[in-house]
Amino acid sequence: MNRIWDVAVAGGGVIGLAVAYELVKAGCSVVIVERGPLHGEAVAAAAGMLGAEAEAHQGDDFFRLCLFSRSLYRSWAAELEARSSVSIEYRAEGIIRAALDEEEEQELRARGERIPGAVWMDGDGLRRIEPELSPDVRGGYFFADDHQVHPVRLAEALRLASAGLGVRFREHTPVLGILTENGRAVGLRTTDGDVFAEAVVVAAGAWSSALLQTIGVRLPVEPVKGQCYALSPDRPVIRKTVYTRGCYIVPKADGSLWIGATQEYAGFDKTPTAAAVAELHQVASALLPVIRRARFVATWAGLRPGTPDGLPWIGPIEELPGLFVAAGHFRNGILLAPATGRLLREMMLGEPLSHPIDCCSPNRTKREERRP
Repeated sequence: MNRIWDVAVAGGGVIGLAVAYELVKAGCSVVIVERGPLHGEAVAAAAGMLGAEAEAHQGDDFFRLCLFSRSLYRSWAAELEARSSVSIEYRAEGIIRAALDEEEEQELRARGERIPGAVWMDGDGLRRIEPELSPDVRGGYFFADDHQVHPVRLAEALRLASAGLGVRFREHTPVLGILTENGRAVGLRTTDGDVFAEAVVVAAGAWSSALLQTIGVRLPVEPVKGQCYALSPDRPVIRKTVYTRGCYIVPKADGSLWIGATQEYAGFDKTPTAAAVAELHQVASALLPVIRRARFVATWAGLRPGTPDGLPWIGPIEELPGLFVAAGHFRNGILLAPATGRLLREMMLGEPLSHPIDCCSPNRTKREERRP
């Protein structure tokens, strides 16, 4: 007889791993079913920025959710390292959001007026923080509480910590559909047989929409290709992440600089291209001219899961009891991982919510709009 798990998670990226980790800590039996290797998709388009303020457009409910998740990170990092013996390279150096031209300056100033606590700094002030910034930098913001992690190390730490607590993994096992019985979700149909569970979580990134459509639920999620590349300068050139329109530069613990990322609507194609890297490098070297002499290391690409309004889907599917979704995090998957894991666990186990999540509810659109 097939085992009945407490929870079956479709998707083994950072979000699926975070959900599984929080659930297994609460005593649930959890299995993750992943179409390929674990954390092989959106994490490849991530540099690990925890840019709750640097990427904010206004001080709304989603912004406050991002701040909440960011506040969890320092203790979460320590907890994961203790359980996995893997450092996620949590670095509390802050992010500089800089303007290189008048148009971007006007845009950033207008955005800053909607972000509580944002204080404009002129170019000289930013260069006192990071002297290698271009003399063309007109000004910007320094967000001291926006930190960073290593995305691949985060995923590996989550995998090891979850496995140590009893989470099981079925890699290279595509999910074909969601099993239902008597009007509720009861598991996953896979290429390797059925997986039965008391509850199902769809955390399949850019593939989530197609999976949900097998049971007639429409939650739009589309792949957004992000290309990145890495350089190795002959000496450390920045300590803080620097970010301008069109690119960011993230210094890593090994001395490399991660630069990204494009935003391309190209279906499920993940092929890196010379043109994209050249465009990124043009902007990056305008922001930080010293990198023109750095050694090229590698380029890569991944698929971020985007939604029409830019907000993730997190919560229960009201049409089908027992079915939950955590998908569509787009550029915020790494940042929102601890909050998504915690809040979904609280919803699934009937615990009080530690932070409001209505802005990301799958039910925020009318039901008829979500039907195919």
